[in-house]
Amino acid sequence: MVPCAPLSRLFARLPSHHAWRHPAWVTLLVVLGLGLASCGEPRDPMLEVSGPTMGTFYSVKVARPPAELTAHALQQTVDTVLDEVIAEISTYDPTSELSRLNVNPTTDWVPLSPDLLTVIDEGQRISHLSGGAFDITVGPLVNLWGFGPEHRPDAVPDPAAIAAARERVGYEKLSLRADPPAIRKTRGDIYIDLSALGEGYGAARVATALEARGVTDYMVAIAGAIRVRGRNPKGTPWVIAIEEPTPGRRSVHRIIEISDGALSTSGDYRNFFEEGGQRYSHEIDPKTGRPVAQSLASVTVIDDDATRADGLATALMVMGEDEGPALAEAQLIPAYFIIREDEGFRVVVTPSFQRYLRE
Repeated sequence: MVPCAPLSRLFARLPSHHAWRHPAWVTLLVVLGLGLASCGEPRDPMLEVSGPTMGTFYSVKVARPPAELTAHALQQTVDTVLDEVIAEISTYDPTSELSRLNVNPTTDWVPLSPDLLTVIDEGQRISHLSGGAFDITVGPLVNLWGFGPEHRPDAVPDPAAIAAARERVGYEKLSLRADPPAIRKTRGDIYIDLSALGEGYGAARVATALEARGVTDYMVAIAGAIRVRGRNPKGTPWVIAIEEPTPGRRSVHRIIEISDGALSTSGDYRNFFEEGGQRYSHEIDPKTGRPVAQSLASVTVIDDDATRADGLATALMVMGEDEGPALAEAQLIPAYFIIREDEGFRVVVTPSFQRYLRE
């Protein structure tokens, strides 16, 4: 039986802002799992493992696990998959496939693994959909503003440096080939950053590995990206909370329930720095070369695919409080927008998201 814990203890498990500086970190979803269940109620067996990955943390819960699946085996499975993901897409690991692609100066076709091609292709589709608000070539700007692996100081860059970095940004500067898998850059100094897809991709890969082991009821969470299937140990949908987007505090904004799907949250209130009274977040607008400056505080997206949910949340966040909801409604994207106002927050919810809200 899983002990019943107060919300204060659930929030206390999460690291502070200063502990998480990875640009992919946008943990705005607080995974409550069974924490909102009533104490003393019977539950089916559950395995739970957690650990560090991608500069943040993961948590995996498996309800009604197959008899042969132990906690140790589950931990090994998850860690192995996430190590493989890091070896493919990390910009912090200089030996990863993506890092080697980024330092390759050629403008010829470069072979890719099928998995890396899949992630890049997803990013390109979201770029087209969002009109370039989402762009996996934004890496030079992410690094320039101090949110990448180059560990630059927290400072507003010189306008000339921003302009120079923008010259290297543009998803249309990439071409993909499916057979054999390959990519071509129009400039040798294009730098691809998959951080806005990485946590969702990791969650998707772990979910696939769990299902291959016969797991049918699980929740995989990597920072703000979550993939769930089936039911929790109580036999009810998995319970997840959207966090109130307020710096320096952790509180529940709204509860959702979901049995099969993926969700991701992007926002500007955890990974940022301040200079001259102005906040600069890790959410960079590729069109301006600067962090987004708007009233939109966070966006939560639900999708069948965790990688896509992760990217869409970032895209809608960059698009802002007007264009973001407009695109989400036009594309029937389940999305939940939290917008800052003088007296608190205003919420915009697309019709397709409504059914997940817990009354």
